[in-house]
Amino acid sequence: MLLSNLALAFITGLISSFGHCLGMCGGIVAIYSARQAALVTADGGKPSLISRVLSLLPIHMGRITTYTLFGAVIGLAGSLLNQASGMLGWQGAFSVLVGIAMLLVSLSLLGVLPPVEMALASLMAGNSPMTRMRGLFGKRNFFSTLTIGILWGFLPCGLVFAMLVVAARTQTIWGGALTMLAFGLGTVPTLLGFGLAANLLSPKLRGNLTKFAALLIMLFAVQTILRGLAVANLIPSLILGPVMLW
Repeated sequence: MLLSNLALAFITGLISSFGHCLGMCGGIVAIYSARQAALVTADGGKPSLISRVLSLLPIHMGRITTYTLFGAVIGLAGSLLNQASGMLGWQGAFSVLVGIAMLLVSLSLLGVLPPVEMALASLMAGNSPMTRMRGLFGKRNFFSTLTIGILWGFLPCGLVFAMLVVAARTQTIWGGALTMLAFGLGTVPTLLGFGLAANLLSPKLRGNLTKFAALLIMLFAVQTILRGLAVANLIPSLILGPVMLW
């Protein structure tokens, strides 16, 4: 199950970064990239493409670090809940609840339900990480850039929430951490190359890619629910060769 989680997380990050991530986080990338473009080399010339890419890496390192830590915590929580449900005979119910949560988030990403970001933002009230990030955009040292990335990881995001639910499904600290690491790495190519390639994608295409990512999450949500029902002996398990679908 861990390999399927990692594949889902990475592919979702890769695909959704062209749509959902550009819409949600494109502004952060644009602001920071614009400030980095003002840098000059020692001889007064413009920095090379490689140096500009290297200057952007800390912000993504910080963001992925936050995701990975969240994944570890949620994986631990999933493990504790699974142990508790195991003692009470509720393993099937736990899987069904996780699947329902994934299904609701996928419907939110498809626009069927209200955006998850609205609910998450309301919980933060006036303590949004963005307010702390604004004071760091003008600084260019490694620590400030890394801090921006760490705070970026705390911004309300329905897609990140969906991946955290997937991470909880692993029911281990390392499984949860690796799931969120895979998701974060999947988003890097697009966000890192935002200034070079993102504008070539039309808003319609970005929206379609977001929907495709939501459908992937929905597919795994259904699988998780069916697996929970099978564990509860409400439906038969389905095994195709060496692969257990549920």
